[in-house]
Amino acid sequence: MKFKAAAVQVTSTARISNNLTKCRQLVEEAASAGAKVIGLPENFSFMGSESEKKNLLGQIEEETNAFLQETAKDLGIFLLGGGFPTKAPTGKVYNTAVITSPEGKEIFRYHKAHLFNAVVGDGFNYSESNSTESGGKVPDVIQTEYGKISSAICYDIRFPELFRSLSEKGVELCFLPAAFTVPTGEAHWHVLLRARAIENFMYVLAPGQTGIHDPHGNRKTFGHSLIISPWGEILDEIDKEEGFAIAEIDLQKLSDIRNQLPSLNHRLF
Repeated sequence: MKFKAAAVQVTSTARISNNLTKCRQLVEEAASAGAKVIGLPENFSFMGSESEKKNLLGQIEEETNAFLQETAKDLGIFLLGGGFPTKAPTGKVYNTAVITSPEGKEIFRYHKAHLFNAVVGDGFNYSESNSTESGGKVPDVIQTEYGKISSAICYDIRFPELFRSLSEKGVELCFLPAAFTVPTGEAHWHVLLRARAIENFMYVLAPGQTGIHDPHGNRKTFGHSLIISPWGEILDEIDKEEGFAIAEIDLQKLSDIRNQLPSLNHRLF
């Protein structure tokens, strides 16, 4: 089977309605270009301060879920909402990725497992665990008419055991929505994504945030949303502008690669 998939790239802010309007526009454009499976990045509906997130949490969650269901149904696509805050029972939030079917039904929900606590040299001390609860579980893999699909989120890319677990579940196409920092993006974004695709012989679709996200110009992200083949080829990539990468996904080619080089069957550990 062959079909087109797209990875949308935006510059989200704390203004929910503006973010969702831009996302709708780009998703519509990607669908018009033939994409049947489309991904939005981490923080696509809201990217603001922790205090703003706390005050707006109910609104963010309600409007984001409604947007995903309406957009997927209107356009007849599988749509990934790559990361938005939802209430956790501990009083913190989950960083949640959702896939919605062409019928407007939620068919996948994953709470980010690995939380980004790091100092990377861009002036920020990232402490995601201060406000966010780890989901603590490997994502599910869902069977769709376009193959077996799953999604991790951003910092998860640095933990190959998570992707090996997805591989063992038969994943064929994995999203990696992100809001990668500029320093880590320049150093590691492409090589990590290509490694995960090659190690597990799967397509990787990585929709990312790009540009400056706050009025003071402090929070910046790397961009470079892309789609990678199971052989590690970059099939399409967008630089730093808002837009989308789009490419053909060929599940027969994936099957051929796995048969010709059956390394996934040769593992000892």
